Formats: sequence, structure tokens, C-alpha cells
Amino acid sequence: MIKTIIEDLEKTYQNKPKRLKHVFGVRDMAIKLGKIYNCDLSKLETAALLHDITKYYTKEENIKIIHDNYDNALEIIQGYNEFIYHGFSGRVIAETKYQITDNDILSSIEHHTIGKPNMTIYEKIIFISDYTEENRTYDNCIKARKLLEKDIDLAVFTAIDDSIKFYEDLGDDVPKTAYEAREYYKQIKESNHD
Repeated sequence: MIKTIIEDLEKTYQNKPKRLKHVFGVRDMAIKLGKIYNCDLSKLETAALLHDITKYYTKEENIKIIHDNYDNALEIIQGYNEFIYHGFSGRVIAETKYQITDNDILSSIEHHTIGKPNMTIYEKIIFISDYTEENRTYDNCIKARKLLEKDIDLAVFTAIDDSIKFYEDLGDDVPKTAYEAREYYKQIKESNHD
């Protein structure tokens, strides 16, 4: 299945080489972290490769997928900004097109944009790999990447906090889940560093 996904990605992103490079960077970082945390590397590779599969769908396409596949579609559409929709629609494509049923993979795709409180190790790895893969060179990413060498939860907190500030500065909606995740990982950070 990995081979099929890669072939599909190469077609999908044939005119977007930077996005393809990013997706492969996320995969490489996820596998690196998966080895450290004794995870199933196949699950991480699959989630990493598919995390942005609907990134370039239109807002309307993403809304239709969400509407057709989520019982809480209205809550998602009203509570999340359009740049986050691809996590939800990507999960659906992973399920429907690639017949993936493993929740470690599906949930990691769904929550890769802004995280959530109490993420599984798979969710954390895909979330932080998306933020810190080697092709990302902005200051906040580099800071989180350095923290990742010592403490994945501290890196996750930093990435969530920076993402919230980024969306707030743009004037975009920040979902309640992002604030809940920041508070959750802030408490872990404080309890680990007391």
C-alpha cells in the first residue's frame, strides 16, 4: 500500500514539488521518532504520507467531505478555520480510498494540524513531525526541533502555542481544541519541570 500511496502523491503533487518534499520530510521525521518511541513504523509512514492528501482541495470540497462523513460536521465547519479542514477530510480519504481502518493512522491524520489534549504517541509524532521536519526552517520550528531532542511533550506544547499565536495574529479562528491542547501540554510541561 505504501508504494501506491507514494505513486498517488507523486501524481497529486507533480506541480507542487515543495509539498511533496515536505510530505517526505514528515515521513522521515516520523520514522526517526518512531524508532525512539518503539512505534509501528508502517503506521507512522502511512499517516505521514497521507497527512496532507487533501491539502489542496477547495474549501467547498473539504466541507462536502466533512459534511458527508462526520456526525458533528457543523461543529467542525463552524469551529475550525478552513486551513485545518484537510485533517478531517484527509482522514476520510485514508478510510475510503485506501481502506485504512487503523485508528492510530486515522486519528494521527485528523489531528495533525493543531493537535488535541492527551494525544497518543502516534498522534504526537505525526503532529510534531509536520511542524519540525527538516525542510521547515523558520525560527519557531527550529526551536521546537531542538526541544524535541529532550522532551516530545515540551516540543508539542511549543508547537501548539506557536500555532495558536500564528492563527491569532492572522485573525483566523482558533478552535477550542487547540486552547485545550495547549493547556493540557502546559500542565505536563510544568509538572515535568518543577
